[in-house]
This record gives sequence, C-alpha cells and structure tokens, in this order.
Amino acid sequence: MTVIVTGAHGQVGRCLVALGGKGVTRAELDLSGAGTAGFRAAASSLFADSQRPDVMINTAAWTDVDGAEDVTNRRTVEAVNATAPGELARAAADAGVAFIHVSTDYVFSGTAPDGGRGWRPDDPVRPANEYGRTKSEGEQAVLAAGGTVVRTSWVWSGPEAPGRDFVSVMATLAENGVDPRVVDDQVGRPTYAPDLAGELWALAHVEVPPGILNVTNSGEPVSWCGFAREVFRYSGHDPARVAPCTTRDWPTPAVRPPWSVLDLEPWSTMTGRTPPDWRDSLRRGLGAGFRLG
Repeated sequence: MTVIVTGAHGQVGRCLVALGGKGVTRAELDLSGAGTAGFRAAASSLFADSQRPDVMINTAAWTDVDGAEDVTNRRTVEAVNATAPGELARAAADAGVAFIHVSTDYVFSGTAPDGGRGWRPDDPVRPANEYGRTKSEGEQAVLAAGGTVVRTSWVWSGPEAPGRDFVSVMATLAENGVDPRVVDDQVGRPTYAPDLAGELWALAHVEVPPGILNVTNSGEPVSWCGFAREVFRYSGHDPARVAPCTTRDWPTPAVRPPWSVLDLEPWSTMTGRTPPDWRDSLRRGLGAGFRLG
C-alpha cells in the first residue's frame, strides 16, 4: 500500500514518513496561495497513473494560532487551512484515492458539555479564533468531498525533535533553572506526535470511513500547568517549580478553548485500538534526552 503525506516536514508528517509514507513537501505542493485551480492541478499531478497512491494523509496546516489572528497572514491561513483541504480531497476522490485530513480541537470552544464529557465528532462546532474557524471550514470541505477528518489536540514531539513545542520548552526551562507560570484553566489531552502518526498509519491501512473521528493519547485530562509539572517530574525536576496562573493572567492574541478533551470512544470502537496514556508517552518522549525522575 502506498501512502502519501503532505506536510512531510511537520511534527506528524515526519513521523508518518518514518513509518513508510511518501512525503510531499511544500516545494512539491505549495498550499499557501495557488488558488483553487492551482490546488487541483498540483494535487492531480500527485495522482497520475504511474504513481497513484492508495491513501493521502494531509497533515499540512497553518498551526501558528496567534499568527492566524494577524490580518497580514489571513490570506495564507485561509488558503492552507480552509481552501486547500477540500481541493485535495476532491482531487483524491476523482482519482479513487482515500483521503485523511488532520484537524483540531480548536473547532470547539466553551465549557465542557454534559458534565465533563469529551467533545464528540457530531457535536456542533463553535471556533473561537481564526485558526479554529479556518480549520472548521477545511473540515466541511473535506467531508463534502467524501473524505475522513481526524481531530486531535495538543500535539508535541519533545526535545529530541527539531523545532520547539510545549514539552521541549518546558524541559529546557527545567534544565535551565527557570520556574514558569503556566495556565491552569485550559484542559485537554496531550498527544505525542509518533503515537498520533501510528494511529493515522493504522487507519490508512483499513477501509477508511468517511466522516469525523477523534484521536489523542488516552488518560485523564490535564491542564497545561499539570502537563508542565509532569514534564518537570519526568525530566528529573521538582514539579512544584511550575506555578499555576489563569488564562486572564496570560493573554494571547487568539482565544484558547478552555475544554479541549475529545471523546475517544468512536475511535476505539471503529479501530479496536486504544492510544497510549499520555503520561506513558511523555515518559517515552523525554527518556531519550533526559534522566527520568
């Protein structure tokens, strides 16, 4: 089976390539401003008879949540997050290629529904920022083309991966003796990029159903502050060095959802798989570069 992966240099994309996916880079498929016709032509070229894949997994996205609020970035954010996914999904459908699109918990906002359950795939979306709005529009376009949307949350790769994410920043602060204040009123489940890639890879190798699924690491939901404390703990430092603060104490250009927990039951029912607990994944992700406490 041949699986091609857009966003091949991103956190999840590079993990999928490591599993055997054929990476498509921005140089080969620029989603930032080609326009509808350009997207279709570029995508269709990937599905030529001589190299037609079985599945495309789209991990490409504008993920700078605060940067998406900047009006000077608006056109690019719209192109990558809202327009391109639908065009890719339509081109894939025309070529008989299954299409999986990675989306986000940021399509939701507000407090936890029904006494603290996770967001279900069929819950009404209500994005609170431009990133969430454009990702929601991209979802709808993919669904209209018969594709599959997989929502996830709080993706991280850790200090051994290129780039900076929450875990690598917290681990560096811990090592450098910095005691951070971290938001304690936003709750979700962290998702280790290699684990997410493994779940997507498994999905790509079965008959992919159209519609929406959720996949994150499993385990008890946690706040960003609680997550940071576990990073300190598993990298051999005192978790009490991390102090809690509120969202109001730490204003950002983009509004963040206070409840980002996604319901994993449909995923487990459909795939027969339960993703690893996020604490176990954090231990694995930090173990390569840090002494575990």
